Amino acid sequence: MYDLEDIRRHGFVEHGPASLRLKENGPLSDLTFAAKDLMDVAGFKSGWGNPDRLRDAAPAVATAPSVLAALMAGARLVGKTHTDEVACGMFGMNPHFGTPINPNAPDRVPGGSSSGSASVVAASLCDFALGTDTGGSVRVPASFCGLYGLRTTFGRLSVAGIMAMAPSFDTVGWLARDAKTLKRVGEVYFGPLGEFGATRLLLARDAFDIPVTPIAEALLPAARSLAPASEITLFAEGVDHWLDTFRPLQLSDLWSTLGAWGKAPGRRLSQAVAERIELSSHVDPVQFAAAVVRREALTDRLVDLLGDDGVLILPTAHDLPPHRDAPVSAQIEFREKTLALTCVASLSRLPQINIPATALEGCPVGLSLIAGPRGDQRLLHLSGKIGDVLTGTQRAR
Repeated sequence: MYDLEDIRRHGFVEHGPASLRLKENGPLSDLTFAAKDLMDVAGFKSGWGNPDRLRDAAPAVATAPSVLAALMAGARLVGKTHTDEVACGMFGMNPHFGTPINPNAPDRVPGGSSSGSASVVAASLCDFALGTDTGGSVRVPASFCGLYGLRTTFGRLSVAGIMAMAPSFDTVGWLARDAKTLKRVGEVYFGPLGEFGATRLLLARDAFDIPVTPIAEALLPAARSLAPASEITLFAEGVDHWLDTFRPLQLSDLWSTLGAWGKAPGRRLSQAVAERIELSSHVDPVQFAAAVVRREALTDRLVDLLGDDGVLILPTAHDLPPHRDAPVSAQIEFREKTLALTCVASLSRLPQINIPATALEGCPVGLSLIAGPRGDQRLLHLSGKIGDVLTGTQRAR
C-alpha cells in the first residue's frame, strides 16, 4: 500500500534538518535518530503540528538539551518528525499535515502524539527517535507500531526547548526497534546501568479487565509467563477516580500554556483541538483543587507499593489501533478507555516502558512495565530479557 518514500514523506517534516552531526565519535556515533517537531533544533523552526505556528515561528536559537545530548553522543539527526497538532492527540491524525504511516499496520493509525517518530523508526528510516509523553504519547505509538518505547520519570530529563503542553505531566522519551538500542540511548542520559538486584513483579490484574477481550486474552497469559508475580488490584478506588483526577489537572495545564495562543483571533486550529482548548478554559476550580490532593494520594500509594525494586505489569492500550478512517466518535471512545491505562504513570510521575508482546489481526500489541521514581534504568535493564520471553511465548502459541 505504501512504499518507503511514502513513509518518509508522511513521517518527516519539511522544515527540519536532513542531516546534522556535531561529533564524529561517541557512544552513539553509529546510530541515526529523529526528533519530534516540538523539540527545538538551533537554526530550524519548531512547527508543533500547526500551520500558524510554522508560519510565525522564528528558527530556534538553541537546541533542546534532550536533543543535544544525543548529538553530543555522536548520533546523527536525520530529521524532525510530524506530531498531532500541539500534541493534543492519541492517534497521530493531523488534519493540517496528514497522518504518518504505521509500517506494521498500514491501514491503521500509528498512534500519537509522537506519531512521526514511531513511524520512521518502525520503517527503519532511523535507529531511534525522541518524543514527548504527557498522557501516553510515546507509549501508545510504541504499542501500535511494535516498538520499544520509554516514558522517563517526570522531571528527570530537561524539557527546556520543548513546547509545553501540560507542564505537570510532560516528559521526554524515545523509541527503538530493539531493547539493546533503547538501552544504549538510556546510558547516554542516565549513565551506565550497572547491576540490579531481584525485581518484584506485580501484575495489575484489574488493568487486564479494561482491554477488549482478544487483547486481554492475549496479554494476560503473556504477562503471567514472565516470572512468578504477585497479582494486585491497581484501581482500588475505581477507574473513574483515576480519570477524574487526570482530566482537570491536564486540562488546566493545557489552558495555562496554550490557551491564549489557541484563542487568538483568526487562529487556525482543527476542530478537535479548538474544542479541547475551549474545554480547558472551563475547568471547575473545585474539581481542580480536589484532583491535586487525589493525585498525591494515588502517587504515594503507588510509590509505596513499588518501592525500589517493584515493577508493575499492565496493558499499554485497550484495543488495536483504530483504522485511519475511523470516525471521531470512535476516536473519543478509544482515547478514554486507553487513557485509563496510560494515566497511571502520568499521574504518578513514574517511568513506563512499552515492550512488543504479540500481534493480533496483523497489528502489534504492547505490554507495559511501570517502575518507581527514577526506576528508568531498571526498566531498560529488564526490557531485553522480558522482550525475549514474550517473543518466545508468541512463537510457542
